[in-house]
Amino acid sequence: MEKTKRILFKLMAAFLVGVIVIITCYPFVFMVLGSFKEDYEIFTLTPSFLPRNGFSPIKYEQLFANWPFNQSLVNSLIVTVLQTACACLFASMAGFAFAKYRFPGRNVLFIIVLASMMMPYETRLVPTYMLFRSLGGMNQLWSLIVPGIVPAFGVFMLRQFAVGSVPTETMEAARIEDAKENDILFRIGLPMMMPAIFSFAILNYMTTWNDFLWPIIIINERTKLTVTALLRSIGDVSLNGNQGMLLAGTTLSTLPMLFLYLLFNKQMINGILEGSGKE
Repeated sequence: MEKTKRILFKLMAAFLVGVIVIITCYPFVFMVLGSFKEDYEIFTLTPSFLPRNGFSPIKYEQLFANWPFNQSLVNSLIVTVLQTACACLFASMAGFAFAKYRFPGRNVLFIIVLASMMMPYETRLVPTYMLFRSLGGMNQLWSLIVPGIVPAFGVFMLRQFAVGSVPTETMEAARIEDAKENDILFRIGLPMMMPAIFSFAILNYMTTWNDFLWPIIIINERTKLTVTALLRSIGDVSLNGNQGMLLAGTTLSTLPMLFLYLLFNKQMINGILEGSGKE
């Protein structure tokens, strides 16, 4: 009887997992297959699973012929890589300082960092836009990089990791050996924090690549748009037809993040778990 219950439980669990996988993967499968279909195939009342005319790359050819998609890919790569590198550096330095140094106002400043995580992103858009416009940041890629170089989540995550992973005794021993604070940070702190930094880098890379709202606000030149922002312009045009081209662009913009997740999903999960630890 007990064995039968275990078998039934496993079957039920497998069924639920299968349903969840189908529901989760269906939009992506529809997107990929739709990029090879004409509009009448996408919106027909009796849709076919596979393209009726075969897997023709015409929608991808139209995408690259009519839109600066290659340039948008380069823009996204530049913004994402530079912002992620800066975010990892500054967030790790700030997290290390909050974790291992005692200074006036430390707790107050850390509470402000946590409070900024609870503030809706949209509430900061207007003042941020006005600031960057006054600084000449309209249609400049650096205006997409600077706002995210010290992310509050990264400071919190790396601070939590540094608390338990960087021994204070090791730092004191380095000071006895006449090591400077910069040496302690770059030769002791950051190497010990590297697993969490690597996990945060992956998370930040994905977030920056998928960012949509800020790029369409600060950039209005087509050649300066990132991939996600360009998709919005393609979507506006596709309202009058050629939805397959929009799906083709969406598919191409998704593939880098999909491969990144498949390669580093364990590190991402471990990083989130490490960043949620308590002092």
